[in-house]
Amino acid sequence: MKVSDRPVGLTRDSGWQAGVRRTLPLSPEKAWDFLLLPDAVNIWLGGRNPIAADGKFRLPDGTRCEITVFQPASHLRMRWQPPDYAQPAILQVRLLPAGKKTVLAFHQEKLPDAAARKQRLVFYRTALTRLAELTGQR
Repeated sequence: MKVSDRPVGLTRDSGWQAGVRRTLPLSPEKAWDFLLLPDAVNIWLGGRNPIAADGKFRLPDGTRCEITVFQPASHLRMRWQPPDYAQPAILQVRLLPAGKKTVLAFHQEKLPDAAARKQRLVFYRTALTRLAELTGQR
C-alpha cells in the first residue's frame, strides 16, 4: 500500500494514531504543574490518579496505565490499555515552548482501528477546550 492509499491517521509502523494540540497561556513549567493537578488529570486522562515517574495505575474505567517516560516541563509517555484493547496504545503528552506560552500536545499511537482514532480525537479536543477554560482562556 502506497502512503497516498493509506487512510488519514494510519501509519505503516505505529498503526492508527491521533494527535491534537493547543497553545495555553502558561510557561512550560507552569503548564506542567497545571497538567498534574488532580482536576486537570481527570480531564485529560479520565481519573484523578497521581502522575509520577514510575507510576503504574488503573483508571476508574479499568484502563491500565504505566508511565514509561517522565520529563518534567517537557513530556511524558505511557502505555494506556482500556479493558477492550488487545494491546496497549501509547499516549504521549508534550509541552512545547512558544514564547511566553506553551503548546500542549496529545498524541496517541497503536490505536486498534479508525473508530478508536476518531473517539480519541473527540476526547482530546474536548479535553483541550476544558483545560484552556481552566487556565482562563476561552
